Amino acid sequence: MPGPESLIIRMVTMNGALVFPGLREPHGWNDPALLAAELPGAGAVSSARGLATLYAAAATGVGGSARLLARDTVTDAVRELSAGASWSGLPDVGARWGAGFLLDAPRFRPMLGGRSFGNDGAGGQFAFGDDEFGVGFGYVANRMIGHGDGRAGRLVAAVRECLTGR
Repeated sequence: MPGPESLIIRMVTMNGALVFPGLREPHGWNDPALLAAELPGAGAVSSARGLATLYAAAATGVGGSARLLARDTVTDAVRELSAGASWSGLPDVGARWGAGFLLDAPRFRPMLGGRSFGNDGAGGQFAFGDDEFGVGFGYVANRMIGHGDGRAGRLVAAVRECLTGR
């Protein structure tokens, strides 16, 4: 594991203001005091069903309601704006980004296809929507395993197989 002075640890801990989440601390990011702080960009608390419903509502609409994002808006969101090596010097892991969303990235976070958009989080959390397939997907973990956690990827592959037969 990288030391406390490494860029990645400084990013995750807000330059040491927070304890390193998950692996050694009893609560990590689930510490009630940290959750109460409502950190923008790092403090979302949800269930898998809640995330899947959010992305389904954005992509296709839920329960007879109109979709939250128009087809043209999704088209703009899934247009690749960033890919390749990270500004931080970390290796190129294959991530692709659109306007505020992670995009289908077969080497990094496979989704369903070119109309998929979502985001992932620490510990393997992953959620996305896809208006072509008409789905929202959400996965949350009850334990932080760390980088390389393949559980969400296996579930996405199973969803893809159910939808496409391959």
